[in-house]
Amino acid sequence: GSAALLIAGVVVVNGCKKENTNAQVKQTVVDDESEAMLAHILAFKERMAYYHENPNLKTGGQLYSASEAVIELESLLNFNFCYTDNQYNKKEYVTSEIIMPLDDLEKINDPKLMEVYYERVIDTIQAQMGRVNFPNMKLLMVDLDVSDMDSNGDAIVSIGALIGNSGPIPISNEVGWWFGNDVGDCSEVQPNPYEGIDAALEIENEVLNTMFPAPPPGKIRKKTNIVSNLEIVSPWDYWLKPEAQRNNYKDSKLFHAIEDYGAIDDDVCCVSIDNEMLFYPPQYTDIINSEEEDYNNSHGTAYVFTNCIVYDHQLIDQFTGEYTKIWHTMQIFLGHVTLVNTYDWPVEDITTYEQ
Repeated sequence: GSAALLIAGVVVVNGCKKENTNAQVKQTVVDDESEAMLAHILAFKERMAYYHENPNLKTGGQLYSASEAVIELESLLNFNFCYTDNQYNKKEYVTSEIIMPLDDLEKINDPKLMEVYYERVIDTIQAQMGRVNFPNMKLLMVDLDVSDMDSNGDAIVSIGALIGNSGPIPISNEVGWWFGNDVGDCSEVQPNPYEGIDAALEIENEVLNTMFPAPPPGKIRKKTNIVSNLEIVSPWDYWLKPEAQRNNYKDSKLFHAIEDYGAIDDDVCCVSIDNEMLFYPPQYTDIINSEEEDYNNSHGTAYVFTNCIVYDHQLIDQFTGEYTKIWHTMQIFLGHVTLVNTYDWPVEDITTYEQ
C-alpha cells in the first residue's frame, strides 16, 4: 500500500526524517499528524465494527474507490494486529490475492467493505499464518495493493503479510557466526548451542536495533502505508572492490564469496565476531538508507524504513559437495512509522480473532 492516507485533504507523512531545523515545531507537526491519523483510523475501525454488528444494513456509510478502500484496510490491520517492537528469530513474507467487489461506479460502501475485511482479508491472513506455522507466530506488517481489475470490474487485491517467530537472538559468542543455514556459531561444539541462529539473522537483528532503538516509555511504533515491492538487494549491486582485487573478504557491502575469487573454506564461511560482524551491519544499514533515498527521489515520497529480511544463499558442487558460491541478499520494506501511546492501541492477536 504505497499511497498515503489522506485525512481531510492532508497527506500524512512521517516528518521524522526531515532536517532537524526546529525540533519543537517538527515534533508538534508529527504529533498533530499522528493525532489526525489515529482519529481517522479509529473512526474507520468503529464503522467496520458497527456494520459487523448490524449485518442487515446493506447500504449507507461512505463510498471508497478500490485504492482508498485498500489504504483504509491496510492502516487498520497494521494498527490492530501488527507487532513492531520485539525480536524475531525467523521471518517470512507471503502474498495472496482476493477479489474486492465494486459497484458500477467502481466504488465500495462500508457494509460491503466490512464483509471484505472480516470474511476475506482477515481470513486470508489467518490462512497465510497457518501455512507458515511458526511456533511463536506474530503478524509484523501487512501490505495491501490493488494489483489489477478482473473481467467483472472488481478489484484484485494482493495481501502481503510479514510473519515473524518471536524469540530471543543471542548476541555474544567467541568466534563468529556461520554465514547462513541456521547452523549457529563457528565453534566446533556439537550439537551447536546456537542452532537456529546464523550471521544473516545476527546482521538483520543489528540493523533493526540500529534503525529502531527502544521507543520512549509508554509508546509503541505503528507502521502504515507499507511499500514491499522494492527489488531485493544483491551483493553485485554493491561491490566495494574492482574484480581483480576480490578475495572473498569484504568484497561487497553484502556478504559474498565465490570460488573464482578463492577457496570457500570454513574461514570464509565464518563471519568473524571481532571483524566482519563489526563491518557488515553498518554496510547493510547504509544500503537501506541509500535504497530508501532512491525510492523517495524517484517516487516523490517521504517513506522511511520499516523492516528487512536478510536471506542466505549457497551453490554447492554436486560432485564434491563443496560450496562454489555463498552470499546474502536483503529485502527492504518502507512505509510510515508513527509513535502512539501503548494503551491507546493494544495489539490484538489476528490468529484467534473472530474464530
